[in-house]
Amino acid sequence: MRFTKGLLQALGLSSIASAAAPTLYPRQSTTTSIYKFSTPKAAEGIATRTNGKILVSFFDKGELWQIDPATKKAEKVATFTDTTCSAAIAQVAPDIFAVVAGNYGSAGGNKPGSWGIWKVDFTGGGAPATTLLKKVPESGFWNGLTAFSNDTVLIGDASKGAVWRMNINTGAYSIAIEDASMKPSGSLPMGIDGVRYANGSIYYTNIFANKFYKLAVDAAGAKTGSPTTIWSNQMADDMYVTPDGVAYVAASGSIQKVTADGKASKFATVQSATAVTRGTSEADKDTLFIAGSDGTISSVKLA
Repeated sequence: MRFTKGLLQALGLSSIASAAAPTLYPRQSTTTSIYKFSTPKAAEGIATRTNGKILVSFFDKGELWQIDPATKKAEKVATFTDTTCSAAIAQVAPDIFAVVAGNYGSAGGNKPGSWGIWKVDFTGGGAPATTLLKKVPESGFWNGLTAFSNDTVLIGDASKGAVWRMNINTGAYSIAIEDASMKPSGSLPMGIDGVRYANGSIYYTNIFANKFYKLAVDAAGAKTGSPTTIWSNQMADDMYVTPDGVAYVAASGSIQKVTADGKASKFATVQSATAVTRGTSEADKDTLFIAGSDGTISSVKLA
């Protein structure tokens, strides 16, 4: 999630937004704008399909949109009934995606218990089949989401400071991890934000603590030790992590690259970045795609 400077100032959090960044290096990759949304606008989650099309969710709308980079056109492909906000997206099977959605608004704030996981299935051809997998009455403020195993996703709960697990076939759910590093920090009840699983660990941000962590987990998604702090001085949102543990993180005004041994550098300048993913088609497998809360969807080459 990303908040405007005006909102942060109103909440007395402007000092958080301007916190010092990790050491940066002068050489950066060049970004290319693909599309800019106006309504809805606050792009929050992003994923790619093997046909090269891009899926985008929105913090200001319970909808999923699809962009065709070849034609530069976008269309709505799913509406999440009785929701006002959609967040992270994760592919859970070939051309089947899970999406976090619930109720949040700038006026009314978050509605605990409104959050759930939806499935959007493109395998039938034509318009996708959209179904509610499970709405969770005990949910706090869901935002982050990652595929974990063949039948399980992990979900970050920003207000409870926890990670939930959910079976994507049955909808069965439970809390997998609670850790102090995930708890809310400051005057807003929001802690863990983006979360990704790769190679035996979860990577996650605590948005208002300005921290980015790595935590080893077992086969059930439970933690097996204490979290490692990768940085503690940069507001950050969601991320993409390669199978060998290189992270590309949507941070304040940039995409930060973090090597497997924890060294951070500025990979690209991207204003208002909220989420990052990698292409899954043969043509775009070496490209990162980036969502921005200003509605801009952009790309950057990995090499």
